[in-house]
Amino acid sequence: MVTLDSINSKIAKLQKQATAIAEKQTSVGLAKIRDLMHKHGLSLVDIESFVGKRRGRKPGVKAANGVVKTRRASAPVAPKYADPKTGATWTGRGRAPAWIRDVKDRSKFLIAGAVESKAAAAKKAPAKRAAAKKPVAAKKAAGRRAAAPAGATRARKTVAAKKRGAPRKTAAKAATTAAAPAAAAE
Repeated sequence: MVTLDSINSKIAKLQKQATAIAEKQTSVGLAKIRDLMHKHGLSLVDIESFVGKRRGRKPGVKAANGVVKTRRASAPVAPKYADPKTGATWTGRGRAPAWIRDVKDRSKFLIAGAVESKAAAAKKAPAKRAAAKKPVAAKKAAGRRAAAPAGATRARKTVAAKKRGAPRKTAAKAATTAAAPAAAAE
């Protein structure tokens, strides 16, 4: 019968063998490295200076046009929603967590500070949006008029026509098939 002491002695013997093999392999590898360094005339300073070099552009180096492009770090966003049961929070950005995903009225989960800032932003936003939309809409309309040839009108499909498919094509096919036998009869 195998005892715990015999297993522990085997483990100790195998660990000694493993360390001996590892030392032998590292000594062989170090001997090869030393021979290569001697063959090519390299020193530790040469190797350390080579390893210290990094590929690519160094930080602070200007681009070809003289402008350094840096990535702006975005400020952390304050959470707007909190789960009253677990205390988990969500900023309102990205994918909604499971505890608020299927909720229709998220106002129950709003954090008090977020409600005030959201109300203040809502007061300012409509005035800016209305002022910004007018010139853009006028530019788009002017662009459409300029792009279309004079006297040409473009027919638009209604939403109902899009849902039904393309009824004009089938009507055109029916008209051509009905006209073909009539022309053959004459």
